[in-house]
Amino acid sequence: MPKIGAILKLAGTAVVAAGIGVGATLGVVHFTGHPASAQAASAAAPAAAPPKPMFFANLSDVTVSIPPDTGEPATSYVEFGVQFATTDQTALTTFDELQPIIKSDIINLLMNETSRGLQDPQTRADLVKSCLDISNTVLARNANVSPAPFSNAYITNLVVQD
Repeated sequence: MPKIGAILKLAGTAVVAAGIGVGATLGVVHFTGHPASAQAASAAAPAAAPPKPMFFANLSDVTVSIPPDTGEPATSYVEFGVQFATTDQTALTTFDELQPIIKSDIINLLMNETSRGLQDPQTRADLVKSCLDISNTVLARNANVSPAPFSNAYITNLVVQD
């Protein structure tokens, strides 16, 4: 008959091994999440709204004579193009209809610039903001669109020739 000490050692080893197995299983479930609780959590969370498509309105290239520096005659020129971003597709049609007004206001804006000034990144950032303000203001004043249909403007062409 086997000795009682050997039986107790064998039983103790079995209990320890079972404890390690149960502990490891509980640890894995705790740290990786229980599948049933993950499904319940995903069902309880609201579905994220799909992103709205982005549309672009293009202002064709504008060429304007500008002075090289303040107080000098307009012997340089700037060629300028910009696109406006929106999620409102109806703003594109309205933009096309009102483009002559927008273009005129942007030409007036560019005529107040200098070729030296357009080399400054801050001036270009201000120019983008001003163009965005012009397009949103013209659309709001002349059409039935949301208050600011365009969310951003991007310079697509900027050539300064001295």
